[in-house]
Amino acid sequence: MKAKTSTIRRLVLACALMCQAALVAAQTYPNRPVTVKVAYPPGGPADVAARKLQPGLQGALKQPFVMENVPGAGGSIAARAVLGAAPDGYTLLVTTGNDAILAPLTVKAARYAATDLRLISVIFPTDFALVTSADHDFKDVDALVQASQAGGAREMTYGTWGHGSAPHLVGVDFIASTGARILDVPYKGAAPVVAALLSRQIDMAFVPLAANVLSLVAAGKIRVVGIANTQRNPHLPQVPTLNEGKTLRNFVYSAWAGLFVPASMPESVVASLSQTMERLVQEPEFQAFIRESGALPVTPLTASQAAALYRAEAEKYASVARSIKLEPQ
Repeated sequence: MKAKTSTIRRLVLACALMCQAALVAAQTYPNRPVTVKVAYPPGGPADVAARKLQPGLQGALKQPFVMENVPGAGGSIAARAVLGAAPDGYTLLVTTGNDAILAPLTVKAARYAATDLRLISVIFPTDFALVTSADHDFKDVDALVQASQAGGAREMTYGTWGHGSAPHLVGVDFIASTGARILDVPYKGAAPVVAALLSRQIDMAFVPLAANVLSLVAAGKIRVVGIANTQRNPHLPQVPTLNEGKTLRNFVYSAWAGLFVPASMPESVVASLSQTMERLVQEPEFQAFIRESGALPVTPLTASQAAALYRAEAEKYASVARSIKLEPQ
């Protein structure tokens, strides 16, 4: 009986110490500079958004936040660097949700799972849009699907930035959902896909709808057939969603950058970062930057909402990847 009482006391003491450690971590984080590894070169949307938030993070948490660009391998180099560091909140990751989810499915050297990462906050959200070269004038997505099924001198094509990339898998789901007959043409990145559209080498593509694409649409160089969402895009309110036609329902795909941490990070540190980001993304200056960049308004997310969003995105892409037996290369 005495031994049992002693064991209970030890368990209670251990539990109390753990709670105290968590409380201390919450009260003292951060107590030294924080490194934020950005999975892309300087100047891209994710990098610029992160740097816009940098002063706010430093002001709120009273420590330097050092941005470090670590591009390459679909974001997996930066992700591995973050996952290889201690999960204590001093090494964070900025990458896109698509790369966080798809790099482990497509890059053999990644050697981690999407579930090893945890989303803290979306910082640059955009819709995927189905765009065509300027010589096409489909009135809606149904007309595009019918044209692809009609046949002709050549099969219609859509550009992607590689096998297993987000635009490729969005296209796979689009074909499966509509019965469209279009051929995937892979390129090495988004810029070559847009160039191929402009030169009419391909018929269409699924692309993130941000300032660069919006400027081409405004100039009449490419056309937007529809938005992969259930709500129209505020920058192109005259363009229907793909779900407004007769063919598709609940066809929703977005491209967004976010702030991530290792999934094993203590909840106290997650809470500190999450609550800080909830406030910062609502700042008028940041929301103005988002509007000017052609992105969607950033919705503040609680820790549980961010986790649910990331989980749903991962499950959706994993399902499409399984349908084509996608293997890491």
